[in-house]
Amino acid sequence: MADETTGSVRVTQAQIYEKLLEINQVQIELVAEIKGLRDLPQRMNQVEQRQARFEWIEKLAFVGIGAGLSGFVAALWALLR
Repeated sequence: MADETTGSVRVTQAQIYEKLLEINQVQIELVAEIKGLRDLPQRMNQVEQRQARFEWIEKLAFVGIGAGLSGFVAALWALLR
């Protein structure tokens, strides 16, 4: 057994092999995850397009409400004069 004061470490080929198997498994998981993200830019583009459509609906609704309120105020002003 190695003396603790010398600072040497004994690494066996079995330990190296176990570590390589662990690294290989992690790499397989990472590759699978990356392949699942391959179409991410296309999906993000679709989400941005949907958000843009909803923004237009919001803008149209606010324009309609603003026009309706302006018309109401104008009609009320005309009746009061």
